[in-house]
Amino acid sequence: MIFSLLSESSGSTGGGNASNIIMYVLIGVIIVAFIAWMFFSGRKNKQRQKEYIEQLDAIRPGHKVKTAGGICGIVVEVCDDNTVIIETGSETSGKSWVKMDKELIAQTDAKGPTQIAREEAEARRKAEKEAKEAEKHGEAIGTPEEAAKSEVPSEAKEEAPSQEEKPE
Repeated sequence: MIFSLLSESSGSTGGGNASNIIMYVLIGVIIVAFIAWMFFSGRKNKQRQKEYIEQLDAIRPGHKVKTAGGICGIVVEVCDDNTVIIETGSETSGKSWVKMDKELIAQTDAKGPTQIAREEAEARRKAEKEAKEAEKHGEAIGTPEEAAKSEVPSEAKEEAPSQEEKPE
């Protein structure tokens, strides 16, 4: 439709050369925008796929998982042949074990290195923002680095033994 309007206007007026240039510029902009969109969406998909693979590699016994088919359970064993054994059910209904390929896992609570680094960076940014707001209001909570250290992710808190738990 746009092309027919442009061709009609070029045929009826003496300035046909100018409208041809406008048409070529318009087509060029559309093509460049499409190529840029494809490039950036491809990069985002590659990053998402990399995080998914890291997350699958981080699965260990004890992690909760949900498969693509909707089966929820806890990983009991990670086998060498890229499979896992999942325990489903409960004590009252009876437990069962399912051996399946790792790639069938859709969701898990395991975190890969990229996801951990992203969460730490987010915690640092949040601490810096809070420090700036506190500084603006006249409160002193320390440097942004100290505030970031005080906000340790919950996994790190659980893994670090306290003074009372250490055997002597």
